[in-house]
Amino acid sequence: MTGQDLHYSQFYLNPLHLNPAFTGIFRGDFRATGQYRSPWASVPVPYNTFSATADWKTLKRDLNLLSVGIQMQHDRAGDAALTWTQVGATASVAHALGKNQAISAGAGVAFVQRAFDISKLKFKNQWSGDLFDAALPTGENFDKNSGLAPTLSAGLNWHYESSESRSRLDAGVGAFHLNRPKINFRDDTDQRLPTRLTVMLNGALQTGEFTDFVAFGAAQQRSKAREIVAGGGVRRVLSQDMAVQFTLATRIGDALIPAFQVEWLNWTAGLSYDWNISDFDVATSSRGGFEIAVVYRPLPVPPVKMFKSCPIF
Repeated sequence: MTGQDLHYSQFYLNPLHLNPAFTGIFRGDFRATGQYRSPWASVPVPYNTFSATADWKTLKRDLNLLSVGIQMQHDRAGDAALTWTQVGATASVAHALGKNQAISAGAGVAFVQRAFDISKLKFKNQWSGDLFDAALPTGENFDKNSGLAPTLSAGLNWHYESSESRSRLDAGVGAFHLNRPKINFRDDTDQRLPTRLTVMLNGALQTGEFTDFVAFGAAQQRSKAREIVAGGGVRRVLSQDMAVQFTLATRIGDALIPAFQVEWLNWTAGLSYDWNISDFDVATSSRGGFEIAVVYRPLPVPPVKMFKSCPIF
């Protein structure tokens, strides 16, 4: 039970997965994201992960901003179709620290379900000596094949955005499963999900009229399970309506991750590939899997005002 949560290579396009304090921290008033991941496609039973989120700004008053969001995640893996489904909501309150900085605090509540299909498994007791007979009793005792529990999360984030360039930076910390939810397939055990701690950095530095240097990193810790991803690259503005981004990242000890993103009007589309470099390459032959991300974030042109007390929102 030490490594239950999901992970993404283009995590910077799905920030609510790492920190509820990222709710509403973007240009515009509404954002919707979708992400699909299929790692280890060469393995006989590939893993499939899907995520969809939406968050929007609900109340702006003076130097404060209230935002809310919803999130759904689903993962399926292995011969027994072991699934993880999570549906929940997030909220954050941001406070501007001048015209270029803001700090936000967020919280989330969700329901998590863990389930599997025992009919897809085979056990030694179903071997009659001459052949396999699925009708024979398995000899295994499962009180249930699914578990459902509420889970709580919280986080903090510092946001910087230059008013004179495209330079920006986010630095946040989050914590998930703060209530240590119990999700078991047997009633006589008391295994609980460990708290997942996260750190995320994501920034861009404008280095020319049409060029930005981008860098990002994330670390997660759940009991003895740990993940560190870091990378960077170049973003190139092609026109007023379009930009492209090329990056290379590494999941330390696991994979190299080239990625390509296209921004066009209100849309961002990203494609990445995990090139496996871990000991698991014996099974994958170094082949990883693709991840696709799509973000919709409308940017309406606001009416001209004589004075704006808080430009960062």
